[in-house]
Amino acid sequence: MQHIHLKEKHVTNAYFQFIFPFSIVAGSSEKLVNYIQELGFDRFHLNDSEKEEVYYGNFRLNHEQLKNYFLPLTANILFPVTHIEKGFQRFSKNLNQDGELIVKDTSIHFKIHSIDLITCPFDLGFLTIRTEIENGSLSNSIEFADCFRRQNAEILNFAIHVEGSTYYNFIKFIIHRYCPKLVSYLNNDEVLFLENNLYVQSFLSVDGVETVNPVDLYRFGTFCSYDQAQDISTDASNLDYISNVLRNYAYEPFAPATNYLFQQNGMVGITTLKKTDPHMQRFYGFYYYAVLLNLFHKFVLLKIANGYSAIHLEQDQQKLSGLLYELNTFTSNYFYTVYPLTSEGQDIFTLLKKSLGIDRLYANCQDILFSLVKYEDTNVAKKDSMLLLVLTLYTVICGIFSMNLFTHDLQGNIPWHHFKTYNPFEYFAVFIVFSGMSVVAFLSIQGFLQSYQNRKNRKKWVRKTVWSTKDNR
Repeated sequence: MQHIHLKEKHVTNAYFQFIFPFSIVAGSSEKLVNYIQELGFDRFHLNDSEKEEVYYGNFRLNHEQLKNYFLPLTANILFPVTHIEKGFQRFSKNLNQDGELIVKDTSIHFKIHSIDLITCPFDLGFLTIRTEIENGSLSNSIEFADCFRRQNAEILNFAIHVEGSTYYNFIKFIIHRYCPKLVSYLNNDEVLFLENNLYVQSFLSVDGVETVNPVDLYRFGTFCSYDQAQDISTDASNLDYISNVLRNYAYEPFAPATNYLFQQNGMVGITTLKKTDPHMQRFYGFYYYAVLLNLFHKFVLLKIANGYSAIHLEQDQQKLSGLLYELNTFTSNYFYTVYPLTSEGQDIFTLLKKSLGIDRLYANCQDILFSLVKYEDTNVAKKDSMLLLVLTLYTVICGIFSMNLFTHDLQGNIPWHHFKTYNPFEYFAVFIVFSGMSVVAFLSIQGFLQSYQNRKNRKKWVRKTVWSTKDNR
């Protein structure tokens, strides 16, 4: 086993996008959009070239180049042309504020460039914060990312100072300061809080005289900064193990100058190049939307699997039908085999899906779909067989027995006093005929109400799965 030698690196610039996924209260997406527009958020348009330099610090994002990364079907989902189309509706706001992170007697100055709020189908959304730190160390950059990604901030005991105010939790700081009423639109969905951390997309530029080794990439990918003695550390002491992780999850076409690593809680790129514009175009553009789309897939699949586990099959028929509709809609409208146009894009998607475990989740949901369809078919067949049996029995008895005993008394003026002279068999015949009529009437009313309920539920399911914003201004 090779010995791991840890050496601190100087980072000239470190760029971060912290992505907070959330679940929206059913039916409140449009109200949420109206609220954030009142706060000064602008809807993101690829054809709005004036905004290419607004949200990314000193960097300009080429919108036309961004769209060309994706197939037209996928681009229509990620960049809907109008507010009435289904897909990811992004609203952004420039902030340009300075802040300071205090953790373990270490001060890290940072800048907040902008904030995104993105509403998606299936009542999902993402809140993204773009930050940057300059002239720091690799370990401090890791510490910064690790502090800001945690929702349970008490573990690290840090403080955030911005314009005279102090906060002790990053996501609470963002919501309280920039969209305080956002919490009233959030649904406390346990699926989105399983890991209790934000997703971190990072890109670091280190001094050109330095070399990026596998351990540096691994440390950032696993958020290992300092140990208890404040010495730089890593959670693995086996270099062969680290090399195996990078072999499975690293992207190295630009090595040795630039390397990327994809992990469950984030992706990181580290470069020694002085000119980083092409990589920053990827970072703020294609890679960002690739991350959003794959996170969307992950959480939709988790919500579907969680919804299936909570269903009582005999009692929750409407929920079962809704879940089946959601799964079919997701599979047909949002889940494709190949998304980007380029081989680089396809490699990135493969690594993202692998690191997030999406293929495993999708296979699980396919099994759920098969189980649901099989159960629905079996259940419908049983109901149809029972209904056919009941109607057949009524038809046979009424046709052969009941109608021959008393139907002559129903002709012309009905002699009601004659019913008093009926024998037990004739009374039974009367019961069979009128109960059969009642059953038919009941089934007709039930069918009408069921049809009405199905149409109502379908409209609700459609709003949930293909909702897009409506600009009321």
